[in-house]
Amino acid sequence: MESRTHTGRRTRNAVVLALIVAAVWAGAALTRGAAQVDPSAPTGPVAHFSRVVNLIRG
Repeated sequence: MESRTHTGRRTRNAVVLALIVAAVWAGAALTRGAAQVDPSAPTGPVAHFSRVVNLIRG
C-alpha cells in the first residue's frame, strides 16, 4: 500500500509542477506579446483593453 501512495504522491507532484511551468510559460508569452508596442495603436486603458481582445481573438 505504501508504494502506491508514494507513486500517487509523485505523480501528483509531477502534475502540479507541470501546471506551474505551463502557467509561467504562458505568463511570459503574454508579457512578451504585450511588450511589442504598435506605434499606431491608441494609448492608455483603451489600448490595453484592445490588446487583450486581440490576444483572445487571435
